[in-house]
Amino acid sequence: MLKVFRDNLKNLAWILWVIIAIFVLAIAADFGASVRGRGSADTVAKVGSETVSQADFKRAYQRLSEMYRQVYGGQLPPGMEKQLYQQTLSQLVVQKTLFLEARRLGLSVTDGELRDRILAIPGFKDEQGNFIGEAAYTRLLQSNQITIADFENELRSEMLIKKLNDALAANLYVSEDEIQHAYRDQVERAKIRYLQVPRARFAAQAAATPEEVSAYYQAHKQEFSLPEQRDIAYLLVNGYQLADQVKVSDQDLRSYYDAHKAEFSQEEQVKARHVLVMVNDQRNDAQAQARIAEARSKIEGGADFAAVAREYSDDTASKANGGDLGWFGRNKMVKEFEDAAFSAQPGKLVGPVKSSFGYHLIEVTDKRPAGQQPFDAVKEQIRVRLNAERSGSLAESKAKDLATRLNAKKPADANALKSLAAQNPGVTFGEAKIGATDPVPGVGMGLSTPAFSLKKGEVSQAIQIPQGWGIVYVKDLIASHVPELKEVEPKVRAAVANQKLQQMTMKALEDAKRQIAQGKTLDQVAAELGVQARETPEFGGQAAVPGIGYNPELTKAVMALQTGQVGGPVADAQGGLLFQVTDRKGWDPKQYAANREQTRSTLLQQKVGEVEGSLVQQRERDLKVSYDQRFLEQLGIAAPQAGA
Repeated sequence: MLKVFRDNLKNLAWILWVIIAIFVLAIAADFGASVRGRGSADTVAKVGSETVSQADFKRAYQRLSEMYRQVYGGQLPPGMEKQLYQQTLSQLVVQKTLFLEARRLGLSVTDGELRDRILAIPGFKDEQGNFIGEAAYTRLLQSNQITIADFENELRSEMLIKKLNDALAANLYVSEDEIQHAYRDQVERAKIRYLQVPRARFAAQAAATPEEVSAYYQAHKQEFSLPEQRDIAYLLVNGYQLADQVKVSDQDLRSYYDAHKAEFSQEEQVKARHVLVMVNDQRNDAQAQARIAEARSKIEGGADFAAVAREYSDDTASKANGGDLGWFGRNKMVKEFEDAAFSAQPGKLVGPVKSSFGYHLIEVTDKRPAGQQPFDAVKEQIRVRLNAERSGSLAESKAKDLATRLNAKKPADANALKSLAAQNPGVTFGEAKIGATDPVPGVGMGLSTPAFSLKKGEVSQAIQIPQGWGIVYVKDLIASHVPELKEVEPKVRAAVANQKLQQMTMKALEDAKRQIAQGKTLDQVAAELGVQARETPEFGGQAAVPGIGYNPELTKAVMALQTGQVGGPVADAQGGLLFQVTDRKGWDPKQYAANREQTRSTLLQQKVGEVEGSLVQQRERDLKVSYDQRFLEQLGIAAPQAGA
């Protein structure tokens, strides 16, 4: 689409890293052995008419993980990899959903708009600021293993979603009161001294009588109403439970290994442990050097490295394991650490090595050279993979066969499903009563939405869920209703007791407040109540109150008072509290005027985000988003919830 520039080529010069940073990192980058070896055209998720490919996933994951690696100094914390897999998949599905919504609303991006956007990217300009030319444009993308079509389609999608965002923003309004309130929340600060009374101290006096329970129920019937429900039975077919029905021969293992040798290539790796002494606000460089020297002296004197790491190291992620970092390859650690580790001899103490974190002592405990992993070393890994794939395929075919049979001959009741489960090893039977937003116990939301699309006596098709495959049968439709008191009496009794406890707590605090007004100090009334007065550090209107937690009612009450004034009682999670403002910083109207537009813009984007979140949640249900279950199993994650 950039052929119109063919006659306007200038000197070809560009900065490769700019375009990489702006748009894409290499697709081929490794993002975990669990997803290697599958074709890039495989579909990871379907969103209406759109699909998310493995190539899409790899590019998005690499961008996201690279961002977090920079945040964490080159290495992802343990356990974060799966979180990023989940986040990547959720983001891609949201993007596809918003893309389809934009198209549904008639929004589009013209070729001219796309051209202008590409020409605005610095990486596609020469030293004079002109377009680098079609040939150089093509080579640059190819060198990063991305086609022109993929690049331009992704950029067009991004622009279309931006148009949707702008359209939503154009229909939203931010009032002056909202702007001022948000600004004041950002800049106003306070400190308080407070006493906190737990409601549990009055438990002996809060027993509910039958009369109180009956009266409370009559006055609050709607609070105990039950929503529309479905009484369901279901079958679950889990691939793991069918594993013993799958055969994987040694020849299968060898054939897979021979066909996927690139998958088992191994980069040079080291296994190491370290002691880190950080340079930070609490410890200057000289102090850090003295402490790391002390740690080295202990190790050289015969102390156990792991014990010294547990005592001296500031690396909270590894110190509990004696500083053990496990196996890692190149480009996983900060450069200074990596260079020292890969040049060290196993068993030799290295350091102190200075990095951006502080000072390290390093001991390499083992090394693996780069090369092909031998078949015997990966044989069991292949067996697990093939077994998972084949048992997953068996679960899918078995579930679809059972669903076909049940739909061909409608079951008279749930016993038909129970009988099928008994006849088919690896198939489990269950029953539940659920509302539209209730998860099926032990299963999750995967069967809830389909259940509410069925009539009484109907059976679903096979449904892919995180646990494998499911089939749901609707035994009965239960209309929304207010239950009789006897059905909910324990809940009502608990509500009455809780109400009485809270009333007693607040009365005790009101009495304490009157005593302060008559001349007693906060500390004196705290002592009489048998609690300790505490003081908070400075906090703002949007933040949680240190030592208390998130309590909007409290922060609002605090910001309405001046230094020395007493406020409350305010209810909290434990009971209630009384406070006195010890310091107060207000807001400056002139500064507000200078920051008003920025505050308005931030609030507007928050509102757009809220609208988009609701929109995505509804549209994902309408579009019937589905996921490749085997791909999810390989990553070790569950399918994202709608709108997550």
